[in-house]
Amino acid sequence: MRAPICATDSIQLLSLVSQLTDAIQQSITPLSLLQHCADALHATDAWLCEQYHSWDESHFFFASDSLFSEQQSQHYISQQHFHSHHSSITSNLPTNPTPSAHVSKVTFQLTTRDNLASIYLYFQFATPQAQDSLLGTEFTLLLNIIRLYFSERASLKNNFFKSLNIREFYQDIVDDAPIMIYALDEQEKIVMWNKQCEHVFGWSKAELQQFQQPLKLFYPDKKYRDQVLQQAAQHVGSKKLSEWNPLRRDGSILTTLWAQLLLPDQTTLNFGIDITEQRKAEKILKTRASIDGLTQCFNRDEILHQLEQLLKAEPEQQQAQLPFCVFMLDLDHFKSINDTWGHLAGDDSLIHFSRLLRSQQQQTLTVGRFGGEEFLLIMRATSLDEALAFDQKLRIILNKNPLSYQRQPIELNYSAGVVLVEKAQCNLTHLLATVDQALYRAKKTGRGRTVQADQQF
Repeated sequence: MRAPICATDSIQLLSLVSQLTDAIQQSITPLSLLQHCADALHATDAWLCEQYHSWDESHFFFASDSLFSEQQSQHYISQQHFHSHHSSITSNLPTNPTPSAHVSKVTFQLTTRDNLASIYLYFQFATPQAQDSLLGTEFTLLLNIIRLYFSERASLKNNFFKSLNIREFYQDIVDDAPIMIYALDEQEKIVMWNKQCEHVFGWSKAELQQFQQPLKLFYPDKKYRDQVLQQAAQHVGSKKLSEWNPLRRDGSILTTLWAQLLLPDQTTLNFGIDITEQRKAEKILKTRASIDGLTQCFNRDEILHQLEQLLKAEPEQQQAQLPFCVFMLDLDHFKSINDTWGHLAGDDSLIHFSRLLRSQQQQTLTVGRFGGEEFLLIMRATSLDEALAFDQKLRIILNKNPLSYQRQPIELNYSAGVVLVEKAQCNLTHLLATVDQALYRAKKTGRGRTVQADQQF
Protein backbone atom coordinates (compact mmCIF):
# COMPACT_ATOMS: atom_id res chain seq x y z
CA MET A 1 0.00 0.00 0.00
CA ARG A 2 1.22 3.49 -0.79
CA ALA A 3 2.47 5.63 2.07
CA PRO A 4 0.41 8.74 3.04
CA ILE A 5 1.26 12.03 1.42
CA CYS A 6 3.87 14.10 3.25
CA ALA A 7 2.13 17.34 4.12
CA THR A 8 5.42 19.23 4.32
CA ASP A 9 6.05 18.69 0.61
CA SER A 10 4.94 22.16 -0.53
CA ILE A 11 5.04 21.37 -4.25
CA GLN A 12 2.97 18.20 -3.91
CA LEU A 13 0.45 19.83 -1.58
CA LEU A 14 0.13 22.89 -3.80
CA SER A 15 -0.88 20.55 -6.61
CA LEU A 16 -3.48 18.98 -4.31
CA VAL A 17 -4.76 22.44 -3.33
CA SER A 18 -5.12 23.31 -7.03
CA GLN A 19 -7.05 20.09 -7.69
CA LEU A 20 -9.36 20.62 -4.74
CA THR A 21 -10.10 24.27 -5.46
CA ASP A 22 -10.80 23.35 -9.07
CA ALA A 23 -13.21 20.64 -7.90
CA ILE A 24 -14.95 23.09 -5.55
CA GLN A 25 -15.45 25.46 -8.47
CA GLN A 26 -17.38 22.66 -10.18
CA SER A 27 -19.92 22.40 -7.31
CA ILE A 28 -18.38 19.36 -5.70
CA THR A 29 -20.55 17.56 -3.12
CA PRO A 30 -19.35 17.01 0.49
CA LEU A 31 -19.07 13.28 -0.18
CA SER A 32 -17.02 13.86 -3.32
CA LEU A 33 -14.80 16.33 -1.46
CA LEU A 34 -14.18 13.77 1.29
CA GLN A 35 -13.43 11.01 -1.23
CA HIS A 36 -11.10 13.36 -3.13
CA CYS A 37 -9.09 14.12 0.04
CA ALA A 38 -9.06 10.48 1.16
CA ASP A 39 -7.71 9.34 -2.20
CA ALA A 40 -5.09 12.10 -2.37
CA LEU A 41 -3.89 11.45 1.20
CA HIS A 42 -4.04 7.65 0.71
CA ALA A 43 -6.23 7.25 3.80
CA THR A 44 -7.58 3.77 4.51
CA ASP A 45 -10.70 5.18 6.16
CA ALA A 46 -12.26 8.64 6.19
CA TRP A 47 -15.49 10.34 7.23
CA LEU A 48 -16.77 13.76 8.17
CA CYS A 49 -19.61 14.97 10.30
CA GLU A 50 -21.25 18.36 9.72
CA GLN A 51 -23.00 19.74 12.82
CA TYR A 52 -24.97 23.02 12.74
CA HIS A 53 -25.09 25.08 15.92
CA SER A 54 -28.11 27.32 15.25
CA TRP A 55 -30.52 24.48 14.54
CA ASP A 56 -30.71 20.82 15.37
CA GLU A 57 -29.25 19.30 12.25
CA SER A 58 -26.24 17.22 11.34
CA HIS A 59 -24.99 15.34 8.27
CA PHE A 60 -22.65 12.36 8.08
CA PHE A 61 -20.49 11.56 5.04
CA PHE A 62 -18.16 8.58 4.76
CA ALA A 63 -15.73 7.10 2.24
CA SER A 64 -16.92 4.02 0.37
CA ASP A 65 -14.91 1.60 2.53
CA SER A 66 -15.48 3.31 5.90
CA LEU A 67 -16.10 1.05 8.91
CA PHE A 68 -17.73 3.85 10.94
CA SER A 69 -21.46 4.38 11.19
CA GLU A 70 -22.97 7.77 11.97
CA GLN A 71 -23.75 6.68 15.53
CA GLN A 72 -20.23 5.38 16.05
CA SER A 73 -18.75 8.59 14.72
CA GLN A 74 -20.84 10.69 17.12
CA HIS A 75 -19.68 8.51 20.00
CA TYR A 76 -16.07 8.77 18.81
CA ILE A 77 -16.28 12.57 18.62
CA SER A 78 -17.71 12.83 22.12
CA GLN A 79 -14.71 10.92 23.49
CA GLN A 80 -12.11 13.16 21.86
CA HIS A 81 -10.44 16.15 23.48
CA PHE A 82 -9.47 18.63 20.77
CA HIS A 83 -6.42 20.90 21.04
CA SER A 84 -6.18 24.26 19.27
CA HIS A 85 -3.25 24.63 16.87
CA HIS A 86 -4.57 27.15 14.35
CA SER A 87 -7.33 29.69 14.12
CA SER A 88 -10.67 27.84 13.72
CA ILE A 89 -8.93 24.44 13.48
CA THR A 90 -8.44 21.99 16.36
CA SER A 91 -7.31 18.36 16.44
CA ASN A 92 -7.15 15.42 18.79
CA LEU A 93 -3.36 15.24 18.52
CA PRO A 94 -1.43 15.73 21.81
CA THR A 95 -0.50 19.33 22.64
CA ASN A 96 3.08 18.43 23.63
CA PRO A 97 4.09 15.62 21.27
CA THR A 98 7.36 13.78 21.66
CA PRO A 99 9.81 14.03 18.73
CA SER A 100 9.07 10.43 17.77
CA ALA A 101 5.28 10.65 18.13
CA HIS A 102 3.36 9.20 15.19
CA VAL A 103 -0.32 8.74 14.50
CA SER A 104 -2.31 6.30 12.39
CA LYS A 105 -5.64 8.09 12.85
CA VAL A 106 -6.60 11.67 13.57
CA THR A 107 -9.72 13.84 13.76
CA PHE A 108 -9.76 17.56 12.99
CA GLN A 109 -12.49 19.92 14.18
CA LEU A 110 -13.06 22.79 11.75
CA THR A 111 -15.18 25.70 12.94
CA THR A 112 -16.92 27.49 10.10
CA ARG A 113 -16.94 31.23 9.57
CA ASP A 114 -19.36 33.02 11.95
CA ASN A 115 -19.37 29.82 14.05
CA LEU A 116 -22.44 28.48 12.27
CA ALA A 117 -21.26 24.87 12.23
CA SER A 118 -18.49 22.48 13.24
CA ILE A 119 -16.99 19.94 10.87
CA TYR A 120 -15.27 16.81 12.20
CA LEU A 121 -12.90 15.40 9.60
CA TYR A 122 -11.49 11.93 10.31
CA PHE A 123 -8.58 10.18 8.56
CA GLN A 124 -7.05 6.78 9.24
CA PHE A 125 -3.79 5.58 7.66
CA ALA A 126 -2.39 2.11 7.14
CA THR A 127 1.05 3.18 8.33
CA PRO A 128 1.98 5.75 11.02
CA GLN A 129 2.32 9.30 9.78
CA ALA A 130 4.49 11.90 11.52
CA GLN A 131 2.06 14.18 13.34
CA ASP A 132 4.10 17.32 12.66
CA SER A 133 3.23 16.75 8.98
CA LEU A 134 -0.45 16.95 9.87
CA LEU A 135 0.08 20.16 11.83
CA GLY A 136 2.29 21.83 9.21
CA THR A 137 1.26 25.10 7.61
CA GLU A 138 0.83 23.44 4.21
CA PHE A 139 -1.60 20.87 5.63
CA THR A 140 -3.41 23.67 7.49
CA LEU A 141 -3.94 25.38 4.14
CA LEU A 142 -5.76 22.29 2.91
CA LEU A 143 -7.91 22.22 6.06
CA ASN A 144 -8.70 25.92 5.62
CA ILE A 145 -9.99 25.25 2.12
CA ILE A 146 -12.25 22.48 3.45
CA ARG A 147 -13.37 24.71 6.34
CA LEU A 148 -14.24 27.52 4.00
CA TYR A 149 -16.16 25.17 1.72
CA PHE A 150 -18.42 24.23 4.63
CA SER A 151 -18.53 27.85 5.78
CA GLU A 152 -20.19 28.70 2.48
CA ARG A 153 -22.65 25.83 2.88
CA ALA A 154 -23.60 27.06 6.34
CA SER A 155 -23.82 30.67 5.20
CA LEU A 156 -26.09 29.80 2.30
CA LYS A 157 -28.26 27.67 4.53
CA ASN A 158 -28.62 30.55 6.98
CA ASN A 159 -29.40 33.03 4.17
CA PHE A 160 -26.26 35.06 4.91
CA PHE A 161 -25.40 35.07 1.21
CA LYS A 162 -27.80 35.23 -1.74
CA SER A 163 -25.13 33.89 -4.07
CA LEU A 164 -21.66 32.42 -3.75
CA ASN A 165 -19.05 35.17 -3.68
CA ILE A 166 -15.87 33.48 -4.85
CA ARG A 167 -13.56 36.27 -3.77
CA GLU A 168 -15.02 36.16 -0.25
CA PHE A 169 -14.59 32.39 -0.30
CA TYR A 170 -10.86 32.78 -0.64
CA GLN A 171 -10.40 35.76 1.68
CA ASP A 172 -9.70 33.73 4.83
CA ILE A 173 -7.13 31.65 2.99
CA VAL A 174 -5.43 34.82 1.78
CA ASP A 175 -5.19 36.18 5.32
CA ASP A 176 -3.33 33.18 6.82
CA ALA A 177 -1.89 31.28 3.87
CA PRO A 178 1.76 30.17 4.14
CA ILE A 179 2.04 30.42 0.36
CA MET A 180 1.80 33.41 -1.97
CA ILE A 181 -1.70 34.21 -3.24
CA TYR A 182 -2.56 37.14 -5.45
CA ALA A 183 -5.27 37.95 -7.99
CA LEU A 184 -5.27 39.96 -11.21
CA ASP A 185 -8.39 41.40 -12.81
CA GLU A 186 -8.94 41.56 -16.57
CA GLN A 187 -6.89 44.80 -16.73
CA GLU A 188 -3.93 43.03 -15.00
CA LYS A 189 -4.37 45.10 -11.83
CA ILE A 190 -3.73 43.63 -8.40
CA VAL A 191 -7.03 43.01 -6.57
CA MET A 192 -5.72 40.51 -4.02
CA TRP A 193 -2.25 40.38 -2.43
CA ASN A 194 -1.58 38.40 0.73
CA LYS A 195 1.02 38.87 3.44
CA GLN A 196 3.25 36.14 2.07
CA CYS A 197 3.42 37.99 -1.27
CA GLU A 198 4.30 41.17 0.58
CA HIS A 199 7.01 39.33 2.53
CA VAL A 200 8.55 37.67 -0.53
CA PHE A 201 8.34 40.55 -3.02
CA GLY A 202 8.70 43.53 -0.67
CA TRP A 203 5.69 45.41 -2.06
CA SER A 204 2.43 46.11 -0.22
CA LYS A 205 -0.97 45.85 -1.92
CA ALA A 206 -1.55 49.59 -1.48
CA GLU A 207 1.76 50.39 -3.20
CA LEU A 208 1.06 48.05 -6.12
CA GLN A 209 -2.40 49.49 -6.69
CA GLN A 210 -0.78 52.85 -7.48
CA PHE A 211 0.74 51.35 -10.65
CA GLN A 212 -1.22 50.94 -13.87
CA GLN A 213 0.79 47.82 -14.81
CA PRO A 214 2.27 46.35 -11.61
CA LEU A 215 3.57 43.26 -13.44
CA LYS A 216 6.25 45.50 -14.97
CA LEU A 217 7.80 45.74 -11.50
CA PHE A 218 8.27 41.96 -11.38
CA TYR A 219 8.95 41.33 -15.07
CA PRO A 220 10.54 44.49 -16.54
CA ASP A 221 11.51 42.67 -19.73
CA LYS A 222 8.42 42.83 -21.97
CA LYS A 223 9.27 39.69 -23.92
CA TYR A 224 9.59 37.64 -20.74
CA ARG A 225 6.49 39.29 -19.21
CA ASP A 226 4.41 38.39 -22.27
CA GLN A 227 5.73 34.84 -22.05
CA VAL A 228 4.67 34.60 -18.40
CA LEU A 229 1.17 35.89 -19.16
CA GLN A 230 0.78 33.55 -22.13
CA GLN A 231 1.91 30.55 -20.12
CA ALA A 232 -0.39 31.49 -17.23
CA ALA A 233 -3.37 31.73 -19.60
CA GLN A 234 -2.57 28.30 -21.03
CA HIS A 235 -2.21 26.65 -17.62
CA VAL A 236 -5.29 28.13 -15.90
CA GLY A 237 -6.97 25.30 -13.98
CA SER A 238 -4.13 22.92 -14.85
CA LYS A 239 -2.40 20.72 -12.29
CA LYS A 240 0.92 21.62 -13.91
CA LEU A 241 3.02 24.14 -11.99
CA SER A 242 4.84 26.89 -13.87
CA GLU A 243 8.30 28.11 -12.86
CA TRP A 244 8.86 31.87 -13.18
CA ASN A 245 11.68 34.22 -12.19
CA PRO A 246 10.22 37.55 -11.02
CA LEU A 247 12.22 40.37 -9.40
CA ARG A 248 12.02 41.39 -5.77
CA ARG A 249 11.71 45.04 -4.86
CA ASP A 250 15.48 45.11 -4.17
CA GLY A 251 16.19 43.82 -7.70
CA SER A 252 17.18 40.27 -6.71
CA ILE A 253 15.85 37.41 -8.84
CA LEU A 254 13.42 34.89 -7.35
CA THR A 255 12.60 31.36 -8.41
CA THR A 256 8.90 30.63 -7.91
CA LEU A 257 6.29 27.99 -8.78
CA TRP A 258 2.69 28.96 -9.62
CA ALA A 259 -0.76 27.48 -10.24
CA GLN A 260 -3.69 29.53 -11.55
CA LEU A 261 -7.47 29.48 -11.29
CA LEU A 262 -9.88 31.57 -13.35
CA LEU A 263 -12.78 32.87 -11.25
CA PRO A 264 -16.25 33.49 -12.73
CA ASP A 265 -15.66 37.28 -12.79
CA GLN A 266 -12.57 36.64 -14.99
CA THR A 267 -10.20 37.37 -12.11
CA THR A 268 -7.12 35.14 -12.21
CA LEU A 269 -6.20 33.70 -8.82
CA ASN A 270 -2.53 32.73 -8.50
CA PHE A 271 -1.10 30.33 -5.90
CA GLY A 272 2.69 30.37 -5.60
CA ILE A 273 5.63 29.19 -3.51
CA ASP A 274 9.11 30.69 -3.30
CA ILE A 275 11.75 28.04 -4.05
CA THR A 276 14.69 30.46 -4.43
CA GLU A 277 16.62 29.06 -1.48
CA GLN A 278 15.83 25.50 -2.56
CA ARG A 279 17.28 26.18 -6.00
CA LYS A 280 20.37 27.78 -4.44
CA ALA A 281 20.84 24.72 -2.23
CA GLU A 282 20.46 22.42 -5.25
CA LYS A 283 23.07 24.43 -7.12
CA ILE A 284 25.48 24.21 -4.18
CA LEU A 285 24.96 20.46 -3.89
CA LYS A 286 25.45 20.03 -7.63
CA THR A 287 28.68 22.03 -7.46
CA ARG A 288 29.94 20.03 -4.51
CA ALA A 289 29.16 16.83 -6.36
CA SER A 290 31.33 17.85 -9.33
CA ILE A 291 34.22 19.77 -7.69
CA ASP A 292 37.27 18.30 -5.97
CA GLY A 293 37.27 19.69 -2.43
CA LEU A 294 41.05 20.18 -2.20
CA THR A 295 42.03 21.61 -5.58
CA GLN A 296 38.68 23.16 -6.62
CA CYS A 297 39.10 21.58 -10.07
CA PHE A 298 36.52 19.19 -11.45
CA ASN A 299 36.65 15.85 -9.67
CA ARG A 300 37.31 12.55 -11.47
CA ASP A 301 33.66 11.78 -12.22
CA GLU A 302 32.96 15.23 -13.65
CA ILE A 303 36.09 15.55 -15.83
CA LEU A 304 35.37 12.08 -17.27
CA HIS A 305 31.77 13.12 -17.87
CA GLN A 306 32.95 16.25 -19.70
CA LEU A 307 35.27 14.17 -21.90
CA GLU A 308 32.64 11.53 -22.58
CA GLN A 309 30.15 14.22 -23.64
CA LEU A 310 32.65 15.49 -26.20
CA LEU A 311 33.13 11.99 -27.60
CA LYS A 312 29.39 11.26 -27.72
CA ALA A 313 28.26 14.61 -29.12
CA GLU A 314 26.17 14.76 -32.28
CA PRO A 315 28.25 15.17 -35.47
CA GLU A 316 27.27 18.83 -35.96
CA GLN A 317 28.19 19.61 -32.35
CA GLN A 318 31.49 17.75 -32.62
CA GLN A 319 32.49 19.83 -35.63
CA ALA A 320 32.36 22.95 -33.44
CA GLN A 321 34.40 21.27 -30.68
CA LEU A 322 37.05 19.43 -32.70
CA PRO A 323 39.95 19.11 -32.68
CA PHE A 324 41.02 19.00 -29.03
CA CYS A 325 43.86 17.53 -27.00
CA VAL A 326 43.78 15.50 -23.84
CA PHE A 327 46.66 15.72 -21.36
CA MET A 328 47.22 13.37 -18.44
CA LEU A 329 49.66 15.03 -15.99
CA ASP A 330 51.42 13.57 -12.95
CA LEU A 331 53.33 15.68 -10.44
CA ASP A 332 56.92 14.39 -10.29
CA HIS A 333 58.37 13.11 -7.01
CA PHE A 334 55.16 13.80 -5.12
CA LYS A 335 55.90 11.06 -2.59
CA SER A 336 59.25 12.70 -1.88
CA ILE A 337 57.47 16.00 -1.09
CA ASN A 338 55.19 14.22 1.36
CA ASP A 339 58.09 12.36 2.96
CA THR A 340 60.32 15.44 3.23
CA TRP A 341 57.87 18.19 4.11
CA GLY A 342 54.79 16.32 5.30
CA HIS A 343 51.35 15.69 3.86
CA LEU A 344 50.22 19.30 4.34
CA ALA A 345 53.00 20.34 1.96
CA GLY A 346 51.75 17.68 -0.45
CA ASP A 347 48.25 19.14 -0.28
CA ASP A 348 49.61 22.66 -0.82
CA SER A 349 51.53 21.37 -3.83
CA LEU A 350 48.35 20.06 -5.42
CA ILE A 351 46.51 23.31 -4.65
CA HIS A 352 49.36 25.44 -6.05
CA PHE A 353 49.63 23.35 -9.22
CA SER A 354 45.87 23.38 -9.83
CA ARG A 355 45.74 27.17 -9.42
CA LEU A 356 48.41 27.60 -12.06
CA LEU A 357 46.51 25.25 -14.37
CA ARG A 358 43.21 27.07 -13.88
CA SER A 359 44.88 30.44 -14.43
CA GLN A 360 45.36 29.46 -18.10
CA GLN A 361 41.68 29.79 -18.98
CA GLN A 362 42.52 31.74 -22.12
CA GLN A 363 43.51 28.40 -23.55
CA THR A 364 39.88 27.17 -23.30
CA LEU A 365 41.11 24.61 -20.81
CA THR A 366 39.03 22.20 -18.71
CA VAL A 367 40.91 20.89 -15.67
CA GLY A 368 40.08 17.92 -13.46
CA ARG A 369 41.85 16.03 -10.70
CA PHE A 370 42.01 12.48 -12.00
CA GLY A 371 43.23 10.97 -8.74
CA GLY A 372 46.05 11.49 -6.23
CA GLU A 373 48.60 13.74 -7.91
CA GLU A 374 47.25 13.13 -11.44
CA PHE A 375 45.31 15.72 -13.45
CA LEU A 376 43.34 15.39 -16.67
CA LEU A 377 43.21 18.38 -19.04
CA ILE A 378 40.92 18.91 -22.04
CA MET A 379 42.19 21.69 -24.31
CA ARG A 380 40.90 23.13 -27.55
CA ALA A 381 43.84 22.93 -29.98
CA THR A 382 44.13 22.79 -33.75
CA SER A 383 47.23 20.58 -33.64
CA LEU A 384 49.66 18.78 -31.38
CA ASP A 385 52.16 21.59 -31.96
CA GLU A 386 49.74 24.04 -30.38
CA ALA A 387 49.22 21.70 -27.42
CA LEU A 388 52.97 21.24 -26.94
CA ALA A 389 53.49 25.03 -27.08
CA PHE A 390 50.99 25.36 -24.23
CA ASP A 391 52.88 22.61 -22.38
CA GLN A 392 56.16 24.53 -22.64
CA LYS A 393 54.48 27.75 -21.49
CA LEU A 394 53.03 25.94 -18.47
CA ARG A 395 56.44 24.54 -17.51
CA ILE A 396 57.99 28.03 -17.67
CA ILE A 397 55.20 29.42 -15.43
CA LEU A 398 55.64 26.55 -12.98
CA ASN A 399 59.43 27.07 -12.90
CA LYS A 400 59.02 30.80 -12.20
CA ASN A 401 56.42 30.25 -9.51
CA PRO A 402 57.65 27.61 -7.05
CA LEU A 403 55.49 26.71 -4.06
CA SER A 404 56.41 28.68 -0.96
CA TYR A 405 56.03 26.42 2.07
CA GLN A 406 57.17 27.55 5.51
CA ARG A 407 59.14 30.31 3.75
CA GLN A 408 61.00 27.70 1.71
CA PRO A 409 60.59 27.23 -2.05
CA ILE A 410 59.48 23.83 -3.34
CA GLU A 411 60.05 23.44 -7.06
CA LEU A 412 57.36 21.45 -8.84
CA ASN A 413 57.50 19.62 -12.14
CA TYR A 414 55.35 17.12 -13.95
CA SER A 415 55.31 14.33 -16.48
CA ALA A 416 52.55 14.16 -19.08
CA GLY A 417 51.07 12.23 -21.94
CA VAL A 418 49.06 13.99 -24.65
CA VAL A 419 46.79 12.80 -27.44
CA LEU A 420 45.11 14.71 -30.28
CA VAL A 421 41.44 14.04 -31.01
CA GLU A 422 40.45 15.13 -34.52
CA LYS A 423 37.48 12.89 -35.38
CA ALA A 424 36.45 11.52 -31.95
CA GLN A 425 36.33 8.00 -33.38
CA CYS A 426 37.04 6.20 -30.12
CA ASN A 427 35.47 5.38 -26.80
CA LEU A 428 36.45 6.89 -23.46
CA THR A 429 38.24 3.79 -22.15
CA HIS A 430 40.43 3.47 -25.25
CA LEU A 431 41.32 7.17 -25.21
CA LEU A 432 42.30 7.11 -21.51
CA ALA A 433 44.39 3.97 -21.97
CA THR A 434 46.25 5.57 -24.87
CA VAL A 435 47.11 8.82 -23.08
CA ASP A 436 47.99 6.89 -19.89
CA GLN A 437 50.53 4.83 -21.84
CA ALA A 438 52.11 8.07 -23.10
CA LEU A 439 52.32 9.35 -19.51
CA TYR A 440 53.95 6.07 -18.45
CA ARG A 441 56.66 6.49 -21.10
CA ALA A 442 57.26 10.08 -19.98
CA LYS A 443 57.94 8.93 -16.42
CA LYS A 444 60.07 5.99 -17.53
CA THR A 445 62.27 8.15 -19.77
CA GLY A 446 63.32 10.65 -17.13
CA ARG A 447 60.21 12.58 -15.96
CA GLY A 448 59.75 16.32 -16.42
CA ARG A 449 58.62 15.87 -20.00
CA THR A 450 55.55 15.37 -22.19
CA VAL A 451 55.24 12.42 -24.56
CA GLN A 452 52.85 12.23 -27.49
CA ALA A 453 50.56 9.21 -27.72
CA ASP A 454 51.32 6.68 -30.45
CA GLN A 455 47.80 7.02 -31.77
CA GLN A 456 45.52 9.90 -32.79
CA PHE A 457 41.76 9.75 -33.03
